[in-house]
Amino acid sequence: MTALRERFPALPDVARYLTSRPVRRGFLWDSFDAGIAAALVGDPDTARDHFERVLREDALVPWMVDAQEKARELHAIAADRDAVTAWVTRAVDSCRSKLGLDPVPFAIS
Repeated sequence: MTALRERFPALPDVARYLTSRPVRRGFLWDSFDAGIAAALVGDPDTARDHFERVLREDALVPWMVDAQEKARELHAIAADRDAVTAWVTRAVDSCRSKLGLDPVPFAIS
């Protein structure tokens, strides 16, 4: 964890890394995560490009259909950093709740 924090000290560093990775067809989450990171740092064009890659994947199983529905939603709000931040906050809270973890303050810088 310490090594990752040193390598990626701030969200723009994470976004730069995620959006610079080569596109790998069949690795839906690569583009999904890159799209979210780009939207969170205020780069809606790059975010939409990555979400469109998610949408071009063949949805072979239900979880992929769900991921594409989320990508469509995020594509539509990519230019609204506050809306994307709220979406991410809800998603993190939901995951933490399902895992039985307490909520934590979520700060995006």
